[in-house]
Amino acid sequence: MLEEVLRRLCAEGPFDSARERAVAIHDYVRDHIAFGFTLGFETVTPQQTLACRRGHCNAQGDVMRALLTAAGIRARLRFVRLDKRVLRQAVPAPVYRCLPSYLFHAVTQVEIDGGWQHADSYLFPPSTFARQQRRLAATGWAQGHGVHRAGRCDWRADGDAFAQANARDLAPDDPVFDSLAAAMTARAGNNRLLGLHFNQWLAAVPSPLRHTAERYLNSRLGGE
Repeated sequence: MLEEVLRRLCAEGPFDSARERAVAIHDYVRDHIAFGFTLGFETVTPQQTLACRRGHCNAQGDVMRALLTAAGIRARLRFVRLDKRVLRQAVPAPVYRCLPSYLFHAVTQVEIDGGWQHADSYLFPPSTFARQQRRLAATGWAQGHGVHRAGRCDWRADGDAFAQANARDLAPDDPVFDSLAAAMTARAGNNRLLGLHFNQWLAAVPSPLRHTAERYLNSRLGGE
């Protein structure tokens, strides 16, 4: 499936330089993988996220990382401590209240011209990003509705670009992993409730309720 996406991008426009490939991949993830939560959460593979066309920040970042790697561009995931307030009004209130104060949030590191750039600007397509920014502006908050006030949804591979994280969130001791699966194998991060990883809670949802549970988790991200 990764190769199929890359073939499509090759056919659609310039795909020669590393910068052109990186930007095309960023925009594909932004425009084709909806930001949202699935019960697979952080157990999903990039192929599964591509197939269901939905994933939360870490799953989306892992898709971008996998596509960049398949396109011959060095990429990995850097995990930052993300203030949970960015998810105010982006998840149902009972879920938000149970979240830890800081989340284990992946930004994609991309090597361009010998230097590392960071991005999570692929989380929302432009129309959704603009809507969430309008909602945020109406609250007067600096962050919420899944974005922050200075966020952006474009990246030209000429520096860092963030929708949820901030440059100030980057810390020298941030853990870096080659994939989301590697981070989960290392038991990294604090995405846990009452000592159990989110994956364990979500896996307990009975199959007949999966669609209802996912719809509830994503209810604050609707287009209404």
